[in-house]
Amino acid sequence: MKLLSFVCAGLATLATLVAAAADAGPTDAQIAAIVVTANQVDIDAGSLAKSKAQSKEVREFANRMVADHGGVNKSAGELVAKLHVTPEPNGSSASLKQGGEQNLAALTKLSGGAFDKAYVDHEVVYHQAVLDALDKTLIPGAHNAELKALLVKVRPAFVAHLEHAKRLQASLAGTASNDATPLHTVSIEGMRFEPPRLTIRRGDGVAWINKDLFAHTVTDAGAFDSGEIQANATWKLIARSAGEFPYSCSLHPTMKGVLVVL
Repeated sequence: MKLLSFVCAGLATLATLVAAAADAGPTDAQIAAIVVTANQVDIDAGSLAKSKAQSKEVREFANRMVADHGGVNKSAGELVAKLHVTPEPNGSSASLKQGGEQNLAALTKLSGGAFDKAYVDHEVVYHQAVLDALDKTLIPGAHNAELKALLVKVRPAFVAHLEHAKRLQASLAGTASNDATPLHTVSIEGMRFEPPRLTIRRGDGVAWINKDLFAHTVTDAGAFDSGEIQANATWKLIARSAGEFPYSCSLHPTMKGVLVVL
């Protein structure tokens, strides 16, 4: 219930930014403040997740958020300096800052799978709200051509972040509420399974995450077959039987791995 309340609170806070579309359009100085604050909020959350997240995939996502949003803020800072514009704090930027602080306070109290799920759930909500604000308020409301161009330029990155967060959300579904069942991950990347050999216990779960740009399979002829795992998709298996299971990609037979179940 606390986790649900936290996510709902995040929705309400982030809705403030979208609601600005119904008011008088913000000035360029106010837009600059909103952009810088929105990015900093996600940098702060990502910095926390880099150290607290249990899942390697969540930590990688957090690293990307820190790097990408840091890059946007650097570009925004250089532009406002060039234009001699001082970002002007306003109601939307203040609400974003407050919401970010509340998010960090809630996340700090969580750990393990519960932390991962709460962080990723918030990232989905947050990026959707920022995209709505870009489309309905910030891009249409920007008066300076260079500021508008910057917002248009960074929009695809926010779309990519949202899709990435949704994929993580799907892969984490159901795991944070049951930390008694360990979930191990195998990355499929560069035409390799990593780690190539994984040892787990009966009852543990394994998620194969395809980070390549084309489909792969996880196939042991006598035990399991994932079917085609498309790019950016995940396939999960609960190990029910002990043994050593050599597997390969049926589409690319040189790709081999071993699952050992104790």
